[in-house]
Amino acid sequence: MSAEVYKLFIPEDKECIKVIRKVRWSNGYICPYCGSKDVILKGKERKRPYIQRYKCNSCKRHFNDLTKTIFSKKRMSLGEMLYIIKNLKNSSINQISEELGRDYRTIHSFAKEVMELSKKDNLLKKLLKMSWR
Repeated sequence: MSAEVYKLFIPEDKECIKVIRKVRWSNGYICPYCGSKDVILKGKERKRPYIQRYKCNSCKRHFNDLTKTIFSKKRMSLGEMLYIIKNLKNSSINQISEELGRDYRTIHSFAKEVMELSKKDNLLKKLLKMSWR
């Protein structure tokens, strides 16, 4: 199958953020900086309006759905990153890079980061354990 065909199976970022938000905030909003639950909604991101912004009333810092996660500050789409996480156990890095039409090194670097963080990052642990349809 060509890279174009596989891209049809990659969810849009708007759908991915719903999954990430559901898993990350399953026990309520928690500040990634100080751990407080005294958090309020603070609008949406300007460039990515599907990402919620928050403000912690304890430490006064702002953050969003992706702050301090493996997904923050990446140049890949959320769909591509979730696709990699979903297929990491059953596909080679070579195969995934071909399917996504991405450079092997890009996929390898992200996959390596996933494997390193999977032992201590609760969001990543839950995403790796999820049963994907």
